[in-house]
Amino acid sequence: MKQSPGNDTTVVGDERTVVAEKTMEFLRRVHPQKTADNVSADTGIAVSTIGRWLDRGSAPTSWAFLRLISAYGPEFAVAVMDHPPAWLDRAAREEESRRLRAQIAALQSRLDGAAT
Repeated sequence: MKQSPGNDTTVVGDERTVVAEKTMEFLRRVHPQKTADNVSADTGIAVSTIGRWLDRGSAPTSWAFLRLISAYGPEFAVAVMDHPPAWLDRAAREEESRRLRAQIAALQSRLDGAAT
């Protein structure tokens, strides 16, 4: 097994598998339907590439990983890390809170429209 440099206890292949699993779990949670199509629309990554990740459980390349972070922000970064730093965890919670408030506002607007 290939070891990461400077750390005899960390196995690179196992880490890559964990990152791949967490990445696919996040993407499927965000887009439960037509995952590859929707992720492609969000990131500009080819549908075929995302389909391979989903089918094979492959981890994204560094370039693709940066595109995912750019599209999904701190929530994605925290979702794939074992021990995110406090500042990143805080940013992810703030982003989730903003997203949920926007969803609540949209639902309230629909509810208000239905009541009139």
